Amino acid sequence: MLTPMDIHAKEFGRSFRGFDEAQVNDFLNEVMQDYTAVLDENERLRAELSHERKTIEDFRRMEQSMRESIALAQKTAEDVTTQAKRSADLMIETAAKEAQNLRREGALQAKAQLDDAADKVRAVVAEYERLVREKHQFLRRMKGNVQEELALINDAIATMPDMVAEQNAKDTAEQEGV
Repeated sequence: MLTPMDIHAKEFGRSFRGFDEAQVNDFLNEVMQDYTAVLDENERLRAELSHERKTIEDFRRMEQSMRESIALAQKTAEDVTTQAKRSADLMIETAAKEAQNLRREGALQAKAQLDDAADKVRAVVAEYERLVREKHQFLRRMKGNVQEELALINDAIATMPDMVAEQNAKDTAEQEGV
């Protein structure tokens, strides 16, 4: 590739009817300056293109990283959702089992309390019936005793002489014998 120095260093042979050397040198200087500017611009554009390509590549890497991050976030969200559902299902199942156990224990306790209360009621009823029987036996014995005492009193009264009549007779005899 032709460099500005090549243009600057280029020398032309002289001929009799050749070009004006000053004009050729001025033109070559102008070409060299323009060529230098074009090369500088070309180098600047290459550097800028390289920088832009690097920036684009950085953006592509960032885009890929973001895509991967989004995919990872979606997978993580799905995993968290799945785990949360499993956890919720397990909690529901555990709560249902616990509720069933509590109902069963409650039913067993209620049955035990009812059985205990029924036993106490039966014991109270049995005690009441025993007391009623004892009361009836006591009343029958008392009635029998009272009837026996009454019969003895009646017999005593029947066999006993009329004390009033005897006393009256005794009083009358005393008065007459006085």
